[in-house]
Amino acid sequence: CKPMRVFLLIVFAGLMHATRSFAPQADAGGAGAAGTAVAFGYLLLSALFAGSIFKSFGLPRLTGYLVTGIVAGPQVLGLVSMPALENLEIFNGMAIALIALTAGAELGVREMKPLLRSIFWLIVVAVLGVMGILSLTIYLCRDLLPFFDHLTMIQAVGVAAVLGVTMTAQSPAVVIALRSEMQAEGPVSRTVLGVVVLSDLVVILIFAVVSSLTRTLFGNSADALETAGRLAWEILGSVGAGVLAGLLLGGFFKYVKGGAALFVLAVAFVMAEVGQRIAFDPLIIACTAGALVRNATSFGHKLLDEIEGSSLAVYVVFFAVTGATIHIDALRMVGIPAAIFVLVRGTGFYSLTWVAGALARAPLPIRKYAGFGLMPQAGLALALALLFSRTFPDLGVTAAALVLGGVAINEMVAPVLY
Repeated sequence: CKPMRVFLLIVFAGLMHATRSFAPQADAGGAGAAGTAVAFGYLLLSALFAGSIFKSFGLPRLTGYLVTGIVAGPQVLGLVSMPALENLEIFNGMAIALIALTAGAELGVREMKPLLRSIFWLIVVAVLGVMGILSLTIYLCRDLLPFFDHLTMIQAVGVAAVLGVTMTAQSPAVVIALRSEMQAEGPVSRTVLGVVVLSDLVVILIFAVVSSLTRTLFGNSADALETAGRLAWEILGSVGAGVLAGLLLGGFFKYVKGGAALFVLAVAFVMAEVGQRIAFDPLIIACTAGALVRNATSFGHKLLDEIEGSSLAVYVVFFAVTGATIHIDALRMVGIPAAIFVLVRGTGFYSLTWVAGALARAPLPIRKYAGFGLMPQAGLALALALLFSRTFPDLGVTAAALVLGGVAINEMVAPVLY
């Protein structure tokens, strides 16, 4: 019953506070192995109970996971410290790899073929259209953003374009999690999945090109060949690594009878950690591997079953940690502009989905509902925000806070709408 679950959440919070109060001074911040293990257990149990409470009110469990992280994190109750969250980021990489594996394994060519026309027009019209609308809106609202004050007109155009690309990024993680939780199966869920996976690649490519061009406006040299080489290494290298991982998974399923769940977790960990260290994209690696297993072997459904049976704890902690790292302080800094851009982004996705659906002659449910699936944000938007702040350090923290504030709003509102 709900009262008992709420009571247990309070008990868990009290125990977590007591644990931190009596922790050795060296581990008081939760940075040591013991503090990290306690933080993992606390977030896992609390998020599971909170998710069930939210589910009883007709809301996604995922929202309960996020809210648990926000409340327990450093910016509210402080039950889980920032050092502990940084140590728990290892689960982020695994979760993203597992989510991308799931996305790839869901992309069966035979099932997706009737939807390719809709996916194409949604990316061209809705995703690229919102990218342009956001860039124009940011430029027109530059008087609300102090970091534009010292920029020339052409520099302001470039920065607005980079921010517009960054804010367009979607979230395969949220789409996959909600699809699994709601047991949704049909043209809307399949179309949204295809769009968010492929559009992430489009956003990465456009961000690299636009940010490199904008850097030249600030007097920084941007070698076109160097940029192209870096993109080729990241994308083609990631695809190659994904093919190898897919062959490895397919071979394991074919020749080994037991331990598949642990093997899948191990492969996800390697893809996330090793891929990141050699400048590959874990999302592309895992998605390629999953698509290969689905379309080149007969083990696609087995891969999905093994992921579903072994990934719950990883997903729960991933979304709780994501909630704990939501930058609420960024909303205080740029709350009004961030809210404006979130509204423009959401309205753009919803309205342009109707246009794209009409051009693709898509079924009515896709036109009505697919736009909501493009609204959630998470990992890629955060990564691009951090990359933006490193690429343009002279713009200060306000520029990155603008993106982080928008992500914070979208993480809480968009999953519920979808």
